[in-house]
Amino acid sequence: MSHNDGDEHWRKPMINSIKINSDAAIFEDSKCYGRAYIIRDHEGQLIEARSKYFQGRLHSDLAEVFGIKKALSWIMMRGCKYVIVESDCLQMVQAIRSSIYGYSYLASVIEECCDMLANLRSKNILFRFVKRSANRVAHYLARHSFSHADRTC
Repeated sequence: MSHNDGDEHWRKPMINSIKINSDAAIFEDSKCYGRAYIIRDHEGQLIEARSKYFQGRLHSDLAEVFGIKKALSWIMMRGCKYVIVESDCLQMVQAIRSSIYGYSYLASVIEECCDMLANLRSKNILFRFVKRSANRVAHYLARHSFSHADRTC
């Protein structure tokens, strides 16, 4: 963990920047998973929130990294500068930061996230781990993705 990690409460990002919180949820009973992200500006105002529900079994790490990848894709499509991306999955934050790849599907998705971050380097992207209490809204959206299968606000 870095000194920027571990917030317990959500905080507004700096002026002229945005914050993206990402999370995923596994539904063992129905063999499904959900992921979500929420994007807010420096005043804490909602820019976009999205949740999506998927059929199929998926390991929680892979679900988390897919959510992070989707958040990074959003940044790339919008060309945003000064973005903070937060996740409550320490293992995936550390994996993406380490840039050490293996020979698994999970490793290939982590590598894609690292490549995306490298392409976004000039955009001042900060990638952080936060505790679940600071990621509450994204967590709620992911946990409730089954009730609103594919929703964007």
